[in-house]
Amino acid sequence: MGRKTGKNTKIEVEVGTTFYSMAALSTVASPSGDVGKIFTTAATFISDQESLQPDVRPDGVISGFTLSAGSGYNEVDYSSGKAYIKGIEVEVAAGTISDLLRPLVSGQVRVTALTVDSDGNINETAGTEGVTSTTRGAAGAPPFLPVDEALIGYVTMTYYAGSASGAKVVATSEINDETKERTIIPSYAVLYHDGDRANQTDAGAIEFAAVIPLIHAATAAGPGTARRNVYASYYDATFEEMNDVKDFSFSESIASIKSKAYGEKGEQSSLGTETWSGSGSAYWTKVEDILNLIKNTKRWVKYYPDEDETNYWTGRAIIKVSRNLPTEDNLNASLTLDGSGTLYAKSS
Repeated sequence: MGRKTGKNTKIEVEVGTTFYSMAALSTVASPSGDVGKIFTTAATFISDQESLQPDVRPDGVISGFTLSAGSGYNEVDYSSGKAYIKGIEVEVAAGTISDLLRPLVSGQVRVTALTVDSDGNINETAGTEGVTSTTRGAAGAPPFLPVDEALIGYVTMTYYAGSASGAKVVATSEINDETKERTIIPSYAVLYHDGDRANQTDAGAIEFAAVIPLIHAATAAGPGTARRNVYASYYDATFEEMNDVKDFSFSESIASIKSKAYGEKGEQSSLGTETWSGSGSAYWTKVEDILNLIKNTKRWVKYYPDEDETNYWTGRAIIKVSRNLPTEDNLNASLTLDGSGTLYAKSS
C-alpha cells in the first residue's frame, strides 16, 4: 500500500446551522468536580459566529428587587425588578411583603427567604426559628429555596416582646439585600465543543466558574435536591464539503504566558490557550459562492486526511479569502484560517 497524498483530502466547512430554542440544560454526571458546573447542550459543535452566539439564562435576578423596611409592622418593601425564570424574562412591579414571622423565644431568630416565581409572584419561605446557624434548613438558618424560583433576599427576624404578636417595624439590620441569586453569577464560558478533556462530553457545553449549589428543595427544611435552572438557546453547526480546493495545511501552537504576582520580583511562565492556523486555496468562478458565504466569519472547519475514512481534525477559525484573477491560469482564491481554541482529533 502506497503512502497517502493530499489528493484524497476532504475539507468541510460550517455553512449552516440548526437552531435549538430556549430549553433547560442538564449538568454532567461526572466527574464530581464538574457536577453542577458543566451543563451540556444538544449541539455537537455550537456555532461561534458573532451573530449566532448562545443565549444562556440561569434563573436569577437581572435587575431591581431592592429590599427595604416597610412602614407597617413586620413588613418589607421590594422595588420593581426583572428576573429570568426557566428561560423567560419576568418583570415584577414594586410591592410589599406582609406578616413576616418573628421568633417566639428570646435570643432566637427566624430567617425568611423571599423569592420570585415564573408568574411574577414574590413568595416568602420561612425557616424554623432557633439560635443563629449557617446550616441551611436547620433551626435559625436560611431555609431551602422553592424549586423553579430565584432568591431576591433574606429577612432575619429577631425576637420582640413588645406585643403578643411580636409586631414591630423591620429594622434595616434585619434585611439582607445583597444575597440574591443573580443571573450573571457565577460567570460562564461557552465550550463550543467539549472534547479535549479527560472527562469530555463530546458536545457543546456551558461551564460555570463555580458550582451551582443544591439549595432548592420541596420543603424549607430540605434536603436540597435541585439547583437553579440553566436555560439556553444556541445554534448547532452543519457542514458541507468544499469542492475544488487544494494544498490545505494547518499548524498547532500554544502561547506562553508570563506573569508576576504583586510584591514579587520573579517572573513565571505558564502554558496558555491552545491555538491553530491554516491555509489553502480554492477554485472559483462566481461572485456568489461558498467562499462569499464563509469569508470574514468564524466557522467550524473539518480536515479529513482521507475522504473514505471517518477520522478528521476540526476547529473554529476566522476564514479570510483573497481572490486571484491570473491572466494565464484558473481563477483561484487563497484562504487563510486564523484558528481559535483547540484543534480536535475526532471520528464521525
